Amino acid sequence: MLPPISEVRKRRIKLGLSTRKLAAQVGTTPSTITKIEKGRLSPSYSMVSRIFSFLDSLQSPNEELVRDISTKKVFTVQADDKVADAIDLLQKHGFKQLPVMDGQQWVGSLFERTITRQLMKAPSRMVLDGKVSDIMDELIPILPEETRVTLVIPLLQETQAILTSKAGKITGIVTNSDLLKIAVQKS
Repeated sequence: MLPPISEVRKRRIKLGLSTRKLAAQVGTTPSTITKIEKGRLSPSYSMVSRIFSFLDSLQSPNEELVRDISTKKVFTVQADDKVADAIDLLQKHGFKQLPVMDGQQWVGSLFERTITRQLMKAPSRMVLDGKVSDIMDELIPILPEETRVTLVIPLLQETQAILTSKAGKITGIVTNSDLLKIAVQKS
């Protein structure tokens, strides 16, 4: 879903773009952009899509990237570790999730809620002595560390964390608590 057309002018000005530059980038004339912004022209969906795609592609210098908010030290567990050891790590550091590795390969994730669910289904000793790989969830999404924070917010509504990467190497982890830190800093 695209933002309302009234956002075009606000975003263009915020980015310091002239109507001429925007028009050149989206394949129209400056007067068409002006008419769209003033509500005198009802553009096609295709035109609106091109305008917002271009505006979204420009990164505001003040907009934060996930590398700016990520926790750099990423704690992990191995797939063959005992669940009890993973719980100790979660509790020791106050985490709600841990990425899971098999050697040097990222293979999944272990969430606090998953452990809780398993403990409700089976005898605790059986779960605690079991391997992380027996109950782990799918891998946490991995995004380039240059990804804008605004693009990560919707993703963090679906998953509890994302990993950040640069040149194929994991560089950090971002959770909802990292987003809350931004909100507190800006207030």
